[in-house]
Amino acid sequence: MTLSISHRKTVFLFASVIIPDLNQSTSLENDFILHFEKLFFGFDPDTQRKLKLFISIISILSFFYNARSFEKLSFEKRQNYIERLFNFPINKIISALTGLRTLCFISYYSLKEVWTSINYDGPIISK
Repeated sequence: MTLSISHRKTVFLFASVIIPDLNQSTSLENDFILHFEKLFFGFDPDTQRKLKLFISIISILSFFYNARSFEKLSFEKRQNYIERLFNFPINKIISALTGLRTLCFISYYSLKEVWTSINYDGPIISK
């Protein structure tokens, strides 16, 4: 199972604002999305549905805030847009953003390629 192409793109663009190293290293995109989907599909179907809806809302609101699609915004405009969303007057939107941000961090820091840059040798497994 995978997310739709538009959901995958929105998640990666959102994540690249939250984690600027992703914006500078698009080679990590596929691995990042695979890790994100592993987390995503671990949720129950109702949570998956709500998360997909929220990802779509990020894209839809971009037309109202920016008069263009989220995918077509420059990095700086995406940063400003996401910052504005974190100041949205509805707390459920801010909570959903915080949850999505957390999933992005977990997905990013699960990448073995990132471990060396943060001086992490990987999990310790004891017998």
